[in-house]
Amino acid sequence: MPVSVALAGPQGSGKTTLFDALTRGRGADGVGMVDVPDERLDRLAAAVNPKKVVPAQIRLVDAPPGSPAQRIAAAREADVVLLVLRCFGADPDPAGDLDSITLDMVVTDLATVERRQEALAREMRGGHKDAAVEAETLERAKAHLDAGLPLRTMELEPERRAHLHSIFAVSAKPAVIVANVADPSSPPLTLAAGLPVLQLSAQLEKELSELEPAEADEMREGFGLRESGLDAVARAAWNAGGLITYFTAGEPEARAWTVERDAPAPVAAGRIHSDFEKHFIRAEVTSVDELVGAGSMEALRAAGKLRVEGRDYPVQDGDVVFFRVGR
Repeated sequence: MPVSVALAGPQGSGKTTLFDALTRGRGADGVGMVDVPDERLDRLAAAVNPKKVVPAQIRLVDAPPGSPAQRIAAAREADVVLLVLRCFGADPDPAGDLDSITLDMVVTDLATVERRQEALAREMRGGHKDAAVEAETLERAKAHLDAGLPLRTMELEPERRAHLHSIFAVSAKPAVIVANVADPSSPPLTLAAGLPVLQLSAQLEKELSELEPAEADEMREGFGLRESGLDAVARAAWNAGGLITYFTAGEPEARAWTVERDAPAPVAAGRIHSDFEKHFIRAEVTSVDELVGAGSMEALRAAGKLRVEGRDYPVQDGDVVFFRVGR
């Protein structure tokens, strides 16, 4: 399943230029699927020579122009939101733009919470015991929103935070600020927002996306850039969303899979197929370097070099895993 990333920002922020750059102009109706480059997957594919190579993917959504509610709606089902701020041109006001986006999110969530509170009141009158716990969470959430604060800054226990996920609270989403600059060597943007900041030039990235890869790399090096905009966005989205990438590799397919950080092995297996989580037996684990050196999982298995891990093993970023499952 691809990681869903939404671009949100005021008109003129350059978010559509960034969308076009990341999708290489292949998006349609504000939605584009983007393969995530990963040199580890490239090395695995070169070592095991699979019939098919499947990278991790991002489903990128460009919020459409329109009312604040319409602009925010695109982010409701995203895993991570990129808040694109204009830091170029005449009189840029990134702090003001961020306050405006945040307010739109807060107002949207406040309306959502109030509608859910009305439904919960009916459920509690009907004798639903679990409704009282959710109602308490939403009362706390409403007070936080009334103070103009996004829900991502609200301290909640994991089980209570699930109540916010169930109503698709947009201000509770992991977020990254994208400082869209004219010159990528501009001084770093500093904002007291408590969010990670990714600085890039959407216009430059768009121009680079239209070049041949070798030419783009040479031009990027001339600007002192160590990675592409897509690499930077993927890294920022994975970090903000608490995600990792693990791999499966064999003759049929070498593939990158995305899962939450510290997810236990059965949950990671469930990303491949829901039955794998239900019927999980054990995980056989190695690293990219070890597999590349050996040439195959079978060679590592024969040499007794695969680690055998059980249900409680938290899958790590970069693990190469073979799952043993029952029937």
